[in-house]
Amino acid sequence: MAYQVEPHFAEPMAIRRRSTPLAPGATLNYSLSDEVLHSAVHRLAFLSLIVALMGPSVYFVESLTQPERIASPVAPAMALLLFVLGALMSGWAWSYRSRVDQVLDVGLVFQVLVAFAISAYEYATPYPPGPVRGLPWICLWIAMFVVTIPGTYGKHVLAALTAACMAPVGLLVASVVNDQRPATNQLPQLLLMPFVTAAWAIPVARYLYYLGAQASRAQAMGSYELIELIGKGGMGEVWRARHRLLTRISALKLIRPEVLKLEGADSGHAMMRRFEREARATATLQSPHTVALYDYGISEDGSFFYVMELLEGLDLETLVHRFGPLPAGRTIFLLSQAAKSLAEAHEKGMIHRDIKPRNIFVCRLGTDADFVKVLDFGLVKQLATEETQSCLTRRGVTAGTPQYMAPEVVMGKHDIDGRSDIYSLGCVGYWLLTGQLVFEEETPLAAAVAHVQTAPTLPSRRTELEIPDSLERIVLQCLEKDPARRPQTARELLGLLDDCAAAWPWMASDAELWWNLHIPAAELTPVRAGSPSGAGDR
Repeated sequence: MAYQVEPHFAEPMAIRRRSTPLAPGATLNYSLSDEVLHSAVHRLAFLSLIVALMGPSVYFVESLTQPERIASPVAPAMALLLFVLGALMSGWAWSYRSRVDQVLDVGLVFQVLVAFAISAYEYATPYPPGPVRGLPWICLWIAMFVVTIPGTYGKHVLAALTAACMAPVGLLVASVVNDQRPATNQLPQLLLMPFVTAAWAIPVARYLYYLGAQASRAQAMGSYELIELIGKGGMGEVWRARHRLLTRISALKLIRPEVLKLEGADSGHAMMRRFEREARATATLQSPHTVALYDYGISEDGSFFYVMELLEGLDLETLVHRFGPLPAGRTIFLLSQAAKSLAEAHEKGMIHRDIKPRNIFVCRLGTDADFVKVLDFGLVKQLATEETQSCLTRRGVTAGTPQYMAPEVVMGKHDIDGRSDIYSLGCVGYWLLTGQLVFEEETPLAAAVAHVQTAPTLPSRRTELEIPDSLERIVLQCLEKDPARRPQTARELLGLLDDCAAAWPWMASDAELWWNLHIPAAELTPVRAGSPSGAGDR
């Protein structure tokens, strides 16, 4: 069985591929690339030219071989209509005087009109008595158009169904002009098959559009080939990706264009700056317990993307949900690794600001089991520079997750430092030991207020597992309301945990045994941890 966790959405990348910034108010396009669309316009122009030649050609051949077929005035009229429609559409498509999306939209109208002309021409004379052999030509036209010209799913469905409706309309026109119609037993096949073809065209259109979008994204990501969608959320998508030259498998995350649209021009631009700041900041971190970033940049269509290592495992929130509270030794082992990541960040003048179980990922890494990676530096704050402290988070929104937020952050103080991360890590330790939040309140606001006003219940009173007094004191010290009463640095916290670990060891063999028992390596699926929603739960 494969244990998969939805990928979280907020880590950064290391080397910027394009330096072109996103202009304020710019929007992002996640559909088809310009190259794919221009190629579709060329195919539409060529297909239109075929239609223009087909009408007169068929009429001329039938005038020599089957003159009775063209005796009706409908036949020459429809042949002329096909020529005019095809010539106009082909000339306009090749003129490059309109946007490609407009040309393709008009192409769908062209599909319907040509379907009418083909239907009226074909029904200009009644079929001979007996069963109808073969399919009406309108079916071939509907199928050909769908596989040739990409378009959005909804538009293709509407156009295909409308084109199928042209079969009875063409038959009606031909019957009124000629005062004759096919035999009754022929009508179901003649009129039903176009709708069967349109029904077939609907999933085909959707699949072909998906392939076109995949090709567009793969092309837009430059050196990276998108392989598989791992997860989606409020802010974007996470893909399994492969570097075209190195063949390295990575996680590539795309920012949803709707995110910037909802933020507005100025706020959207500020959010993009925040993503770039996140990438630059995390790229400087070298701790093995901080998620590794390979690349980041702005794609050709203006989309922001990150490329990072693809991890095998699950986040601490999922770990406790699935397997229950952890023993003291393992809790110390995991918290110590997270503290090492934070120690480097703090010493480089950064604070994380959103430490929580979902942002701490435990995985297999090489031969190591229970290896911790700290994720999501999307709210990272540079302590050393005033510019990055200013306005790169949304106005009126407090950064962080209320259930794990330090009191000084809840109160909106501006002089927060690494001790707020230590408070949040204490909340994580509480979660690992008890399987419960420090404050189980009904709303995030009530939880945030409780962090300011309410003393936490002893972890040992909320679990049946044994919690050593020394570890409980460390967790409660991290949860002190006054930052001055907490461990003052992540290194100090790490020292306290190391002292405690001597009496409650969790060895590499213990970790290996647990993983082999619960999540064997053969059953792991490489995933990124958390939720791609990013700030959705902050």
